[in-house]
Amino acid sequence: MTDSRITLATELFAAWSSGDADAPEQFMRPDAVLYDIVGGEHVGWPAIRRFFANGISVWSDLVLAPQQFWLNDEGVALSWEMSATVPAALAERFGADNVGRRWASEGMTWLRIDDASVRREVDYHDSGAIARSLGA
Repeated sequence: MTDSRITLATELFAAWSSGDADAPEQFMRPDAVLYDIVGGEHVGWPAIRRFFANGISVWSDLVLAPQQFWLNDEGVALSWEMSATVPAALAERFGADNVGRRWASEGMTWLRIDDASVRREVDYHDSGAIARSLGA
């Protein structure tokens, strides 16, 4: 039987990967905090949604695929692989030869869970990993 925290994390990451800026809301508390090591802190669902919507406006086919999970009384930590395809709008940043290529980057997340929803999400990943994945 799968632990409910792993189920929540898996479903949340499927929502982050759906391309729908509203999909993760059902897993987050209205007053949730998302802290992304690269993108900063976002407090409350409206701020989190804006941050996420901006991200998927650039990376429309973003996928966050969970790999491993670790549990404690407060929530779950997980490793994941993030990937997306370089759009033409980022040709100058990543090189014209990389447009249409898929990059991949590893990361980790800590989810603090209260009452079966996420109170705090902390994401750790390397901002330079996309370019390295592409060899740029």
